[in-house]
Amino acid sequence: MENNDNTIMKVKPSKKPRPEASKVNKLKRQTPPSDSTNELPIDEGYSHTFLSVIVGVSVFLFAITLSGVLGINTMFENSRKQVVSNFTVQVLPLPNYEDAKKDLLNIVSFLERYPHVEQVSVLSDSELRYLLEPWLGNNVDIELLPIPKLLDVKINNAKKFDYKELTIRLSEVSAQASINDHNLWLSRLLKFINSLKMLALTVLLLVALASVTAIIYAAQTSLNIHRDIISILHVIGATDKYIALNYVKQISKTSIVAGIIGTLIAVPAIMIVGSMAKGIEAGIFNSVTFGLEDWLSIFLLPVATSILVAVTAYLTIVKTLRSMV
Repeated sequence: MENNDNTIMKVKPSKKPRPEASKVNKLKRQTPPSDSTNELPIDEGYSHTFLSVIVGVSVFLFAITLSGVLGINTMFENSRKQVVSNFTVQVLPLPNYEDAKKDLLNIVSFLERYPHVEQVSVLSDSELRYLLEPWLGNNVDIELLPIPKLLDVKINNAKKFDYKELTIRLSEVSAQASINDHNLWLSRLLKFINSLKMLALTVLLLVALASVTAIIYAAQTSLNIHRDIISILHVIGATDKYIALNYVKQISKTSIVAGIIGTLIAVPAIMIVGSMAKGIEAGIFNSVTFGLEDWLSIFLLPVATSILVAVTAYLTIVKTLRSMV
């Protein structure tokens, strides 16, 4: 008799091995890939072009505005140094030529002995004629006109120089002499320059606000376009930080290139405007010069703009990714 007892063996399904904790932690600490292959192809499409144009135009406007502020500062400092270290004495002419000449010599002798006075120069007739030509023309003989003599006085210590005391003592030497005070003109120039600086600061803030808005728009648009890819990356374990850094890496490359192009376009424009200002042949504009530090601050604008783009894009992308989950 055969034993037909069939032994039924139950096979338990094998459990899938769980990933080790170290691998999970390693996945969380992942960083954007260092090679040129990116999981998120945001370097194509309308948002990429839009961001490039916005950054390039912004850097161009930044450079133009910053050069204007630097030029204004240089102009004011040079004018202030010239005004502080020099002043003008006006001597009204006397009816008698010999008396007028004697009076002028007494004033010059007094000023040359005065403390902190370094040099006294009497403007010649040719120099006066050059100053009066724009108003009187070329055919006017200034010797026939009662034009006062002008003395250019240079001092070596403006901080210790007392103009009030000099005015009193000079009036004792000659009643025909008077000091032209430049402080009123300097204070008005300072107010005007401060107004220009406030205007330039307003322009910079508006351009920066427009740039930040454009960066936010470009980042959100790119995320919406690649929503499916982002979902897949989330499924396989990619963190929001990893995705955000990947975006920031690509956006930073785009912004630095666009910023360099904007700066290279701005530099010739700045040089052209500077040459036109010097062509005016006015002393206050001829004093506008850029030093090495000024040019360095202009050429660092692409880097500063790229940092602004990276920070704004990162914060925007992280916030948007959290809302997409």
